[in-house]
Amino acid sequence: MVINFLQPLFLLLLIPAILVVVQWWRKQKQMAKSKKWTIAIMRSLLFSLLVLVLAGMQLNFPVQGKTIVFVVDRSASMKDDPRVTAFMKAAVQQKAAEDQYAVVVVGGTAAVDQPLTQRNQVQQLGVEINRHATDLSEGIRLAAAMIPSQARGKLVLLTDGIQTQGDAEKETKLVKERGIEVEAVSFQQEQGDEVVLTALQVPQQLYSGEEYAISVEVESTLATQATLMLYEGNREAGKQVVQVEKGKNRYAFTQKATEEGFHRFRVEIEAQRDTNQANNQATAYTQVAGTPTVMVVEGHQGAASNLVSALEAGQMKVEVKDISTLPKELDAYKQYASLILADVSATQLNQADMERMRTAVRDLGMGLIMTGGSDSFGMGGWFQTPIEEALPVQMDLKNKEELPSLGLILVIDKSGSMSDYGDGYDKMELAKEAAIRSTTMLQAQDQIGVIAFDGSPWEVVSPQPVENLAEIHRQIGSIQADGGTDIFPALELAYQKMKTLQTKRKHIILLTDGQSGDSGQYETLIEQITGEQITLSTVALGEDADRELLERMAEWGKGRYYFASDAASIPQIFSNETVMASRTFIVDKLQVPKVTGAGNWTSLRQPLPPLRAYIATTPKQTAEVSLLSIDEDPILARWQYGLGRTVAWTSDLEGKWAAEWVGWAGNSRLWNEIVAWTLPQIEDGVWKTQTQLEGGNGKVTVTLPGEAAMPQELEAVVLNQLMDRQVIRLRPTAPNVLEGVFPASDPGSYLIQITEKAGGQAVASQTTGLTVSYSPEYGLQDDGEQQLRNWLLAGGGALISDTQAVFGNDLPEKWEIQKVSEWLLMLAALLLPLDVAVRRLQLPEMWWARMGRRQKTGNTAADKETVWTRMEQKRMNTRKKTREQTGEELWQHEVASEVQSETPKPQSTHAQTSSRQPVPPTAQAKQVEEDQVKKPDETLNRLLAAKKRRGK
Repeated sequence: MVINFLQPLFLLLLIPAILVVVQWWRKQKQMAKSKKWTIAIMRSLLFSLLVLVLAGMQLNFPVQGKTIVFVVDRSASMKDDPRVTAFMKAAVQQKAAEDQYAVVVVGGTAAVDQPLTQRNQVQQLGVEINRHATDLSEGIRLAAAMIPSQARGKLVLLTDGIQTQGDAEKETKLVKERGIEVEAVSFQQEQGDEVVLTALQVPQQLYSGEEYAISVEVESTLATQATLMLYEGNREAGKQVVQVEKGKNRYAFTQKATEEGFHRFRVEIEAQRDTNQANNQATAYTQVAGTPTVMVVEGHQGAASNLVSALEAGQMKVEVKDISTLPKELDAYKQYASLILADVSATQLNQADMERMRTAVRDLGMGLIMTGGSDSFGMGGWFQTPIEEALPVQMDLKNKEELPSLGLILVIDKSGSMSDYGDGYDKMELAKEAAIRSTTMLQAQDQIGVIAFDGSPWEVVSPQPVENLAEIHRQIGSIQADGGTDIFPALELAYQKMKTLQTKRKHIILLTDGQSGDSGQYETLIEQITGEQITLSTVALGEDADRELLERMAEWGKGRYYFASDAASIPQIFSNETVMASRTFIVDKLQVPKVTGAGNWTSLRQPLPPLRAYIATTPKQTAEVSLLSIDEDPILARWQYGLGRTVAWTSDLEGKWAAEWVGWAGNSRLWNEIVAWTLPQIEDGVWKTQTQLEGGNGKVTVTLPGEAAMPQELEAVVLNQLMDRQVIRLRPTAPNVLEGVFPASDPGSYLIQITEKAGGQAVASQTTGLTVSYSPEYGLQDDGEQQLRNWLLAGGGALISDTQAVFGNDLPEKWEIQKVSEWLLMLAALLLPLDVAVRRLQLPEMWWARMGRRQKTGNTAADKETVWTRMEQKRMNTRKKTREQTGEELWQHEVASEVQSETPKPQSTHAQTSSRQPVPPTAQAKQVEEDQVKKPDETLNRLLAAKKRRGK
């Protein structure tokens, strides 16, 4: 143990503390020595404790055990090498009892697989991480953070030495500065014959009819024959049989730009001798300038026929698509300048389609228009969807107190099969989300109830007004999937509860994914339900549901039947049903919309025809409303959403609600103006853009023309294949050159929208892309062990191969610190009142005298005899002294009496001398002497009596 002080200079305060105590000692001359010593000792202790506290006294103990953290490379290039686990098990078997270890796994990210433990058994690695990259620096950083600051720590890396991102050398240096050792074990993987397609280069911008060349780069470890295939989108555009030589090879395709828009090219190679097929393709993008194309999606046949005719009359290029043929890749939306959804229901699209459309508008600058109809806006279940977020109107109605009240009861299957995942989604969680979404669409005058069922019904939410939404949502969220399936009792309970509600409209929604275990009299029960003016809709989830029964039940209940093959569509179905049950969104009034002047569309300056109906919506705060109904509802509204523009037309286009508008002379001009407004208005950037993959990162390089000024702000929005969005700022790296870097370790397409801004407004943009066809882990690798040796040597690490070296090598000595300042302060606090008590309390002097005598004497018989001898001697001296003093006083008294009573007479010298001789004591003098002698005798007698009592 070693004593250490954080602030040792404070120990100098002991000098003035000692001086204070000494000075006090000198001044206390009348105080009993025992009391004096007691106070001096207590004050010295008190001062010493306080000085030690100020000096930061602490005790240091040497740390005995070692803390080892294994950093295991689990990237794809390691191929789950079984030698790694065997090495760790063998090393752990040789550790001491006080040693501890942990395991961190690393790929593109790092995670703790096993926390610190002293057990001798290593578990199988089970934590999944991103295996498409290797960031050893992240693993080193996480592992070092697990080692306590005072521990004797070491990191042991188990890797092939190939890092695709991060800086392991730099991180190793930082760890060494903390006193943590770094060692590595090399696990090299065999690499067979490899042919790798490393690059595909296509001109960034083209014009229609222009001929251009596509360059392909291939790298190989051997000479072999191969076939190159070129695809434009999904169409084969070229094919070559080539001889691949060992090393780098370059090939070219010649093409002609025939179709306008944004195009994706893909090249694949098939070699006769090759080990890994994952690295045999590459992708690139180009933009062919030309007339913009508008994509029109119809909810049903003919929903947009009038609109298409009006646009084509204005020489606009239109492409009508069926919902089933919608693009499944984000980059495919870049081919279109604008998108029109004509009376499309949200249940007809899946969540991924909506996300792609929303992202294309916000980040790629595509326009979006939604037109009304019985399956659109709120009637189409678009509430709380990505499309609603992009539109200038909200689907729910705000401040509509005149709407009729609705009683809604949701009957939800909670059987065990609902815990299964359908298409990657948790069906039970989606059902709960759908129920919660339905509650948020209801008005204050509405009432909601929720019944869950398995083998028996459970009333989750008793029918109640939609007031305490938080509590209702909490109750819905408590549903857990378990048990069998029996629909009839649950439906009967819903009917009994619904009968008691005092609402103008009543509706039940039934959701199940299985077969009912009871063939109850459904038709009879539903007749009773409809007899109470209650409607019933059913939702069959998945192929295992009793679709035939549910369809008949919806028909008997005068509701709607839905078959949800995709579990993700459940929330949209419930939203749609909630809207349809109220039938409050359709406003059926003949009227001429009021022009507000917003938008400044010239077609609206002439007299307008009347409208017969529209769907009520609520305009968003920053939306521009061009046409208003007599109820102040938006008929035509627009706004800017990200880089794109969106428009909402709440009436229809078929002529059921807007027949006069379809035949109106200004209809074609109006719709051409509306669509033209949604087309990208930002100029194309004049700069040259290049994208490339560096390790696990994508790099964007923008080169400005020589005469161009440096932009105020240049940013890039990067969108991966999952529509995850990342904004990066491009910064100057050379004259007229700006660069930005983003993570790109996951294979897939990365669309990059580069935007120049001035004063916060976009003034120019350009779209490009980067495709990571395969993980960098599958590319041709350099000598991993040599790389490992290089950065270990630079970072201060060491390469080992023996399992005994893991726990056997000596580590720098570390000390465990035990701070004692708090304990010293507590002890000082306890001494302070004792010191005050000793100084302030007036104890009898006899107590201090006894204390002093006890301190000087012992307990032996000889010591006791000495005490009694001294007391007897003191008694004899006192008696003698008293006798002498008593005789002298009496003689002086007699002389004085004679002088006063007699006349003074002259006397001889001899007579004067004789008169001063001592006179024998009188009787009075004898009495005084006896009294003085008795006093010490009595004291001695009392002491003897006390001694006898103590003896007894």
